[in-house]
Amino acid sequence: MFRVFSAQTIQAGSIFLNWSYLSFFRSLGKDQTLNLGLTYGVTNNVELTALVVPYQDDQKHNWGPPGDTQLGIKWRLPLASSRFSAGLRGLFILPTALQHNAPLEPYSSDQVAWGIMGLLSFDLTNSFGKLPLKIHANFGYLDHNIETLLSKGDTDQVLFGFGFKFSASPFIIYTEYTGEFFLNNNAIKFGDNSMRLTQGFKFLGPLNLIVDFGLDIGLSRDLKSYPGPVHKYADWKIITGLTYHFKMDKVHGYAAKETKIDRKKESKALEALKKKRQNVDQNLNEKRKSLEKGTKKNK
Repeated sequence: MFRVFSAQTIQAGSIFLNWSYLSFFRSLGKDQTLNLGLTYGVTNNVELTALVVPYQDDQKHNWGPPGDTQLGIKWRLPLASSRFSAGLRGLFILPTALQHNAPLEPYSSDQVAWGIMGLLSFDLTNSFGKLPLKIHANFGYLDHNIETLLSKGDTDQVLFGFGFKFSASPFIIYTEYTGEFFLNNNAIKFGDNSMRLTQGFKFLGPLNLIVDFGLDIGLSRDLKSYPGPVHKYADWKIITGLTYHFKMDKVHGYAAKETKIDRKKESKALEALKKKRQNVDQNLNEKRKSLEKGTKKNK
């Protein structure tokens, strides 16, 4: 997925480095954004993320200024199963951009922002005839000024995301809907908010790089005049990305203990499956022998 988050977490010690480039062209200008991301598995149930924007168009200069920096932490809740996962994600947005609420981009403020999201994931690969499909849903809240914590503001937003991905070897194909919706502002209608439909696919390329291609289709309506802080959003964007994954040779402390526990659980589950298969084979052999004896008696 591109913007929708999975409730599942990566393994302890795993590191994902990501580069993504979003571009939109039109007769009156362009909108290009370069993102650099890092995801690190602290434990098998906790991961940290960081996203920096070295380049973001400001519609004024040939080389745009940097954008905001986002820091996140995700926790997978212990009620997870092989088919269902739930999690929480907290995020902070640091106002490192030189220009905020940039044209064609979702709203951003010049204050430290904070947010929280609930995450749900459904893995259907082990059910419904082993359908290679995963479904993810996100719902959250974003306060664009941490100094007004828990007080109503006309720039507070509800975050929503829903998407699914399925495997069609050698590709992973995904579709997602995401949006940021203003609260406490009666001048802004639902269709005025920043929202988009994204269609894309990923595959494993050379040098163990994950290659990502996608297309954003903007769903916000066009207006002759926009109520603040809403403005014109991009009608579409082309997405290209590269991700490199590697794993630390050693993990320490709680992460190492947790990994050891998970390996023991996997080993026990494998042994239980082997015993179950042996019992099935034994029952089949006994039934076969019984049938053979019955056949001989009839003769």
